[in-house]
Amino acid sequence: MFCRTDKRGFPVMNAIVAVITIAMATNLHAKTLSFPSFQIEVPADWEHSIESDPADHPGNVARLRDPDRPGNLKLLSYDAPVLVGKEKLRNMTNMDASIPLNWQQWGDYSGYEYNYVERGSFYRQWWLVNGRALIFITYQSDPESKDSDTAQIDRIVRSITAMPH
Repeated sequence: MFCRTDKRGFPVMNAIVAVITIAMATNLHAKTLSFPSFQIEVPADWEHSIESDPADHPGNVARLRDPDRPGNLKLLSYDAPVLVGKEKLRNMTNMDASIPLNWQQWGDYSGYEYNYVERGSFYRQWWLVNGRALIFITYQSDPESKDSDTAQIDRIVRSITAMPH
């Protein structure tokens, strides 16, 4: 492979690769958002807001978004008074029983995911549980962006870790 050198004989290609690598690594860093029952890793450049105990909901609401993309991620966390199993969580989805939902693992949580398009928007929803801790997640975007955002959204949701009680 041919590589140009500078006046001192150092390869210019390596300097360019190093700068690109540093720039990419900077974007790969994540920040951790902590809640009473879980924490989640979010890309450092994403904007977020957290609302604790809104009047109409006894939990936490987090809103996350990439300022350069059209999608929004909303997390609603809640501690149930009892353990929540597969059947109870399936009932909480409020999805018709004829719609197949597969039990999946997302970070330290397990539950159901469902994707759909409605009124010109693409939605991904998760209903997740770890013992009594519930997390309801909704990702909303335009249908054209859904495929390009999938890997990043999956990485965020899979980063969920349970906080010890």
